[in-house]
Amino acid sequence: MLIKIIYNLAKLVTAQKNKLKAKLMRTINELKFSQDHVWLAQIDSNKYHLGITDFAQNLLGDIVFVDIKLNVAIPPNSPLGIIESVKTASDIVSPANIKVIGLNPLIEKSPETINNKPYETWICEITLDSDVEIDNLLNYEHYLELIKE
Repeated sequence: MLIKIIYNLAKLVTAQKNKLKAKLMRTINELKFSQDHVWLAQIDSNKYHLGITDFAQNLLGDIVFVDIKLNVAIPPNSPLGIIESVKTASDIVSPANIKVIGLNPLIEKSPETINNKPYETWICEITLDSDVEIDNLLNYEHYLELIKE
């Protein structure tokens, strides 16, 4: 009886762990990319997580600080914040008409996490003015072509 309970509990824990892993893991093919090395991942009908690409974090080097404008409408190709590394500081450029509605608390405490897991570590949560704008972004294959040039 005890063995059966332990077995069922282990099975339940494994199932929950797999569910969580599936929810947290994004395949790179689900992301949309801008020409300014920003990625978006849809989390709800009009909500997205925004982060920077592996290419961008490699160029920056060790990231030490991120400052994002919150609750402000930001037009495309305008800075939505600044990302600083030990080498330089760079604007994070808005890929569309957006509004930043939330910040990743992990980034405030440990911005270097972006260097370790750039496609898993989102910087901010945004809303888009229009779903059409997401269609204008690149898929991963096209983004790779862009950075090869």
